[in-house]
Amino acid sequence: MNYLEEEDLGYGVAAEPETVMQINRELDLARRIVEETGANLFLTGKAGTGKTTFLRRLRESSRKRMVVLAPTGVAAINAGGMTMHSFFQLPFSPFIPGRGFLGEEKRFYRMSKEKRRLIASLDLIVIDEISMVRPDTLDGIDRLLRRLRGIDRPFGGIQLLLIGDLRQLAPVVRQDEWEMLRDFYSSPYFFESHSLRDAGFLTVELKTIYRQQDPEFISLLNAVRDGNADREVLNRLNMMCRPAEPEEQDLTIRLTTHNRIADETNARHLAMLTGDAAVFEAKIKGKFPESSYPADKYLTLKVGARVMFIKNDSGFERRYYNGLIGTVTGIGENSVYVLPDDDDYDAIEVGYAEWENTSYRVDDDTKEIVQQIDGAFAQIPLRLAWAITIHKSQGLTFDRAVIDAEQSFAPGQLYVALSRCRSLEGMRLETRLSQHAVIVDNDVNSFIDNSRKSAPDETQLNQLRDEYFRSLLAELFDFNTLGIKLRDFARVVTEYVAPIYPQLFDSYRSVTQQFSEKIENVGNKFISIYASARIDSNATAANNAFLEKISNGCLYFLDQLVPICKVLNETPMELDNAAYQQRLFTAADLLWFEMNMKKTILKGLTQENFSPATYMKYKAHAVLEDMDATVSSTKTPRRRATKEKDSTSGDSAAKKPKEKKEKKPKGYSQRVTLQMFRDGKTIEEIAAARDLTPGTIASHLAEMVRLGEIKLEDVLPESILDMIEEAITQLRSEGSSITYTNLRTLLADSLPLHYLSLYSHSNQM
Repeated sequence: MNYLEEEDLGYGVAAEPETVMQINRELDLARRIVEETGANLFLTGKAGTGKTTFLRRLRESSRKRMVVLAPTGVAAINAGGMTMHSFFQLPFSPFIPGRGFLGEEKRFYRMSKEKRRLIASLDLIVIDEISMVRPDTLDGIDRLLRRLRGIDRPFGGIQLLLIGDLRQLAPVVRQDEWEMLRDFYSSPYFFESHSLRDAGFLTVELKTIYRQQDPEFISLLNAVRDGNADREVLNRLNMMCRPAEPEEQDLTIRLTTHNRIADETNARHLAMLTGDAAVFEAKIKGKFPESSYPADKYLTLKVGARVMFIKNDSGFERRYYNGLIGTVTGIGENSVYVLPDDDDYDAIEVGYAEWENTSYRVDDDTKEIVQQIDGAFAQIPLRLAWAITIHKSQGLTFDRAVIDAEQSFAPGQLYVALSRCRSLEGMRLETRLSQHAVIVDNDVNSFIDNSRKSAPDETQLNQLRDEYFRSLLAELFDFNTLGIKLRDFARVVTEYVAPIYPQLFDSYRSVTQQFSEKIENVGNKFISIYASARIDSNATAANNAFLEKISNGCLYFLDQLVPICKVLNETPMELDNAAYQQRLFTAADLLWFEMNMKKTILKGLTQENFSPATYMKYKAHAVLEDMDATVSSTKTPRRRATKEKDSTSGDSAAKKPKEKKEKKPKGYSQRVTLQMFRDGKTIEEIAAARDLTPGTIASHLAEMVRLGEIKLEDVLPESILDMIEEAITQLRSEGSSITYTNLRTLLADSLPLHYLSLYSHSNQM
């Protein structure tokens, strides 16, 4: 038996043979769709086909910036991610298309700047156990992402990977909720989502089953799964309905339909044991919602109790795995001794194990998406195992099990129970199965049938990969949005600023004409040549001449933007009229966001060859740096409008929203720092004068270096640069990667960290 050895995967038990997984065509197709295209993907498959392993490997190797989400707390803990509602801060009320979440419309978009930064930089959202997600939830997420990212495309232009099996876990919808939703959706399943249908998605069904090897048993499971369990299938399964052998009476786990039945069975058997009971209380630190508890808060055991491990051993010896069943042979103060049924194991002493509740954030230094621990739950990783519900057995594999499915009440419940067993011989039915236990959903049947008819193949993958490559190339050289923002700003300047500074009339007439002729028009020519339907992504990626042309094109546009930015930088931004100044700031805000984004991407692609991965990396960095500047600019000292009472009216000055006059555009704070630096002030002096940290000032100057406004050598003394280069040489000689973290470890005692941060940000480490 081959079990996972790399890490704890929650409730994922048996690992698939590595050599087989590597040559699985469907898994490889799914991986390439996610990694090489921007297409949305629904990855599905029968129990034991490798969905959990696929997700683990994707997290380890993908270059895309992703978050992993799940519909329930326990599923999120098992997937190593967050719940959808927690990440997106969704209310639990239904989302009504065209209206919003009932009773929560005003609170829906209240989100921290840190969360907005993270969402703005995402490439991929993974949702595990998608079969449990309702369509209105996806439509609510779509509306949120469009608004927060400012991109009017499905899900704000983010790629989706949806993982799950519609034959196993169905959405939970109360009758009163469905009464409100039924006018908008044909069924409660995720594939009815309006936004998902608009976006389009591919379906890849994993077909190779690793859990079972017996062709007859697999055939029977497929018949139950698809709702084709005729009399012959049921008769064959009912042959496993027999009295329990004496030796298996207490040594076989019972899978049952309801929590009540499982709890009563476990309590009855525990009470029959002699000896004192021991109660282990979970230790909870930080934030860990009760709905996400992965084990009992109070675990009651006795010697002789049948138990199941509910976590993989994260220690070096890998003594146990999730789903291993055994008997308690001894109890200590903070540990339990368990003798597994598996003959390959001796008695195992197991102490408290820990589960982590995590959330996502953007690392300020590396700009990568990282997980942070919000709380921890520690408990003896055992559960009483005379009985378990079919729902809680999800993801587990048993060599022997008793199936009590007479009271099946949900689609797919019988299939889940039967498919937990490794073989037909290891399964015993408590009661005979009748046709009413085989519950399937016709909407699911129809969706699966249609998906199988339109399954993607190698030809479609190549087309999608080429389309993705071309779309990003076209986006790189598309300056139309920047042109719109420039002309909008020019109109405001000529209307409100130029009358005071007449020379601006000619300056902006020249700037807009130059932008149109030398940037927009040339950019469109680049798109027609280099992003045309003739471009093959594989051949292009290996064509050095082509890549050099793209790099030279980026240099050309950077050069053409220099005189335009010079005029923008020299434009006065202070007006006496608050309303006019507000319009000026708003137009400047939108313009600098687009300008900084373009310049960061163009500069990055002069240093690295174009590829979808490098393009998305620099685009994410551009978004994050812009948002960093916005956050830091709010700390800039501002003049406050004096609140004086109007003696004639008795009203306070609160009616005069003068503070709006002080709003600064995005990028404003960075350029204040740049001007102070050009005036001869050091990083420390600027930080003190502006009441900001040296790290914030360093990030401002790093952005200016990236945009070509100043050179790195102008900011960092030669001695500092030499020290960093020596550290890089040392890391290379040791075979270590050149990362900010490794450099910080070497230089923390000899170099102010804001200098190192400036260096790493400027060099896109």
